[in-house]
Amino acid sequence: MAARRMPWISADEFLDQEALSETKHMYYGGVVTAMAGGTFEHGRLAMNLGGQLYGALRGRGCAVLGGDVMFQTGSLPMLTYPDLMVVCGPVERMQGRRTVITNPMFLVEVLSPSTEGKDRGEKSHEYRLSPTIRQYALVSQDRPLVEIHTRGADGNWWISEVMGLEAECAFSSLECSVPMAALYEGVLETGLAAGG
Repeated sequence: MAARRMPWISADEFLDQEALSETKHMYYGGVVTAMAGGTFEHGRLAMNLGGQLYGALRGRGCAVLGGDVMFQTGSLPMLTYPDLMVVCGPVERMQGRRTVITNPMFLVEVLSPSTEGKDRGEKSHEYRLSPTIRQYALVSQDRPLVEIHTRGADGNWWISEVMGLEAECAFSSLECSVPMAALYEGVLETGLAAGG
């Protein structure tokens, strides 16, 4: 959803401005990118998955957070709004910033044509450098396809794909599964082939 870039500023300056802004922005290494609005499909996918995860994780000490909560990532200063985050256990925040979470274990990006490059590039890199992230998912808007990135016990990352409306997304880091039919409910045309 990148719309335009702004001049370099510090992370603290960015957060001060973001607190007053009516629109969302992403911060990465001093560069601020304004975020454009999402589609119906984008919003529906995020809420469908959020609802499924909320039900599966209820009573387990986990919080499912929507796209209005900011995440401070990895080794370089990136501050961004994933479409969904899951924090299990105590929530840790950036010092002095109640609106910025630093310890999600799972997050989701719903892919859009304008954001897919960033989601697969610099965001993906920063997510893998974030020590608390055990898994993240990239969700396609136009076909039943979810790409799951999982950190192994050795610290290496591996990628699996889930395709088709009959399949289930097994999120091992959360010890739960989500049916693809429930994730894509109300999103895809009824004539779409289940295999994508």
